Amino acid sequence: MNDLTPSVEPAAGLLILEGRPAGVAGEAAFTLAASTDLAATTDLAFDRFDGHLVRVITGIEREPGAAPVLDRLLGAHAMGALRDAAARGDAPTALPSLRVEPVLSAALSSLARLNAFRDTSPVPRHSRWWTVESAVLAEQAGLHAKALAEMDLLRAGLARGESAQTCSPPLDVAAEVAELEKAAMRQSQLRWVVDPALIPAGLFRFGLSPHSDLLVRQGSETLQLNVEAMLAPGVPTAGVGQCEVRLVNPAERSVLTRAPLDVCGSRARAQIRLPVPADEADGLWIELVGDPERPVSSLAGHLTRRALRWADAALRAARAPKGLASQATTDADWAALAALAWQACRDDWAAARGSVRAAGQGAAESAGTPSVGPACLAEALNG
Repeated sequence: MNDLTPSVEPAAGLLILEGRPAGVAGEAAFTLAASTDLAATTDLAFDRFDGHLVRVITGIEREPGAAPVLDRLLGAHAMGALRDAAARGDAPTALPSLRVEPVLSAALSSLARLNAFRDTSPVPRHSRWWTVESAVLAEQAGLHAKALAEMDLLRAGLARGESAQTCSPPLDVAAEVAELEKAAMRQSQLRWVVDPALIPAGLFRFGLSPHSDLLVRQGSETLQLNVEAMLAPGVPTAGVGQCEVRLVNPAERSVLTRAPLDVCGSRARAQIRLPVPADEADGLWIELVGDPERPVSSLAGHLTRRALRWADAALRAARAPKGLASQATTDADWAALAALAWQACRDDWAAARGSVRAAGQGAAESAGTPSVGPACLAEALNG
C-alpha cells in the first residue's frame, strides 16, 4: 500500500505529502489544478517504472479545481483533517499519514506516464492516438473537463483534415543495438544529450535511445563535427531557427562553441568546431537547446538527464511497440535494447552521484517488468 507522510511549508502555504521516492526511471509529473498562485496549484508525481505515487504538493487551503480528485484519492475526511491540522500549525509529527486509493492512483499514474512517454516518443506528439488515449485515461480518472478538452482537440484536427502522423520510416531496433554495442567498445570521450525540457515540444523526433537522438559525425576536417537532429513530421519548422547546438564543458559551466540549426529536408543540421580531437574531448558534451541564453548545467545535471533518457528508452523497449519497428524486429532485439539501456542508465546514475553503490541501483528495474500503465497506442499502432 502507498502511504504518504505529510509536511507543511507555512511560508509558501503548501502541504506536501511524500511517498516512497522514485527509482532510477524518474518521475512523471501531473498537474491537477494550475494557477499563477503557487499555493493554489496541485501537483502530483508518479514513479515511471512501477507507477506508485511519489508526491503530492497542494495548498493548505482547499483548492476547488483539485479538491474532488484529492478527496477521492486520499479521503475527504483525511484531507480535511490534515488541512485543519496544518492551519493550526500542528507539529509535523502530529499530522496523520494518508493512504492512497489504488484504483484512482493507477488511473492518474497512467495519465502522467503517458504524457512523459509522449514527450520523447519517435511518434509525433500530435498524433491522434495520443489524444484518444489521454481522453480515455482522463475519463477513467474522473477528469471529465480534461477528457472533453482532449476530444475537442481530436475533433478539431479531424475537421481540418489533418492526416495521421506516424513514425516513418520504421526504426531498426537491431541496428540500434549493434550501434550501442560498438559505441560502448569505442568509449568515445565526447558525449551528448537531448533533454525534452530544453527544446520546443514536438519539434524534433527522438530516436530509440539517447545515442540516436542526435547523429554526430566528423566533418571534412579533424576538428569539425556535423550534428543532425530529425524533425518531427507535420510540424512547422519555423521554430528550428530559434534552436542551436552547443558544445559545453559542464565542469566549468561554459559554452565552448555554438552553431544555429538549418533545415535540410527532414533534418536540422549544424556544424561545430571542436577545441581538440573528438577522442580527446573528455568532459565535453553536445546539447540541443531552444534558448541560447540558458545557463549550462553541471556535470551531474547532464548525467542525470541522460540517465532518465536511458530509462525512458528502456521502458519503451520493454513495451516492444510493434508500430515503431521494422518487420524484421524480434522480441530478442527489444530485450537487448532494454538491457543495454538499463545498464547505461545505471552507469550514468553512478557517475552523477559519484558513488560505486549507485551503480547497483536500478537492478529491480532492469530485472523486472514495468507495472501495467498506459498502452501508448500511438506507438503500438504507429498512427
